[in-house]
Amino acid sequence: MDKPLDTFYLELVVTACQMREDNIWMQGDLEIRFNTEKPYADSDIINTEEFYNSIYSDGEFEIFSCCCGVPECSGWIKGIKVSHIDNKYIKWINLNTGKTWLFEKKRLEEGLKEIEEEVENYKKFFKEKGIDYVGYGY
Repeated sequence: MDKPLDTFYLELVVTACQMREDNIWMQGDLEIRFNTEKPYADSDIINTEEFYNSIYSDGEFEIFSCCCGVPECSGWIKGIKVSHIDNKYIKWINLNTGKTWLFEKKRLEEGLKEIEEEVENYKKFFKEKGIDYVGYGY
């Protein structure tokens, strides 16, 4: 490989949300970082359906989007080109900027497993407190 591997981080960020005084719940959001940087703006979201679809398939995916749900709203005119290499590595190319990341597929899969375990722990914890926890994704 001609490019060194990027370090892939996946994190679950849990926050309290409120619509009215009597309507409060906890919500999880995924965050992705390569090395130390997020490949998307702080106001953007991860489209979890597209993200999950990209884990085992090559193609162009709208992994990132504006928080309103319309990728173009925050400048995501094109998606992320995803290529799987030898079933060991994943290469992402931001088709808007040309930025490229190459990382171990195993790190992504391990990160997702840890996130799923965290989600189950949060669900159990908040249920005992009588608080709804909606997991992550939109």
